[in-house]
Amino acid sequence: MSEIKLLFKLIGPDTMIDQIIVNRQGLRVGRTKENNLALDNREISRQHLRIIWQAEDDKYYVEDLNSSNGTWLNDNRLNAREPQELRPGDVIRMGPFLLTFIRFIMPTAEVALPALPATPDPRRRTLDESARILRDPYPPGIPRDRSTWLQYLPAIYSEDEFVGRYLLVFESMLSPLMWTLDHFDFYLTPEVAPPEWLHWAADLVDLLLLDDLPEDRKRVIIRQMGWLFLRRGTRAGLARLLELYYDIAPDIVEDAAECHFTVRMALSQSPIKLRADVLERLVASQCPAFASFSLEVS
Repeated sequence: MSEIKLLFKLIGPDTMIDQIIVNRQGLRVGRTKENNLALDNREISRQHLRIIWQAEDDKYYVEDLNSSNGTWLNDNRLNAREPQELRPGDVIRMGPFLLTFIRFIMPTAEVALPALPATPDPRRRTLDESARILRDPYPPGIPRDRSTWLQYLPAIYSEDEFVGRYLLVFESMLSPLMWTLDHFDFYLTPEVAPPEWLHWAADLVDLLLLDDLPEDRKRVIIRQMGWLFLRRGTRAGLARLLELYYDIAPDIVEDAAECHFTVRMALSQSPIKLRADVLERLVASQCPAFASFSLEVS
């Protein structure tokens, strides 16, 4: 039987990863390093929770391992050692961390999810219910009772309720900014950068990146923008840019005597379908000011 995996998104302070894939081996979360996911935070127990797969019904479950501060599934606290089934959209909260079940990862394109039962299952979360959880007005990843910043103060303040709540005001305002700064390298990495940042990166080197392109193709182009920038205005740079756009190699013929060149492309063979004027815009963006060009498209 093919293995179905789960994709989770992790949000919380000082996290080095934001996506987690869980297979049938499961996932154990806790404060110490022997866990699959180690979260070094005082609100996380040594062994806090685990996600397990049960062969009897081929489903995944989350189980609290008798943690000190508890585990919440969609704002309902779990009873220790009582596994609860996981469904897409479910949000697991443990201390200042949120673990959101994004979707199933199917092993092949031919494998489909089981059909929905004819009678609605009251336990099945609808998209509206999942969206309501994600729209929780309370800042995700921020503790609700006392600030985690108490750990940086002298021990005498560790049990002061007023100081804990007072610092929580500032933590709720500044933590999202700190998380962004801690993970700013992700914004500059083409594989994981938000789509709108791809165009921002292209503008830095004056690289034409059109909205018509599929997102995966944009990421391939941005991954090579440094190489393209160093070869801007050259035959090699133009040939590589067109190949990245259309996934076919162009034929560029230069006429040095007249400062003119011709670009020949068999667009009918390209798997990337773009408007007719895109090719001319691309060539014009790379053409030196002293040169002219012509296009031959088939």
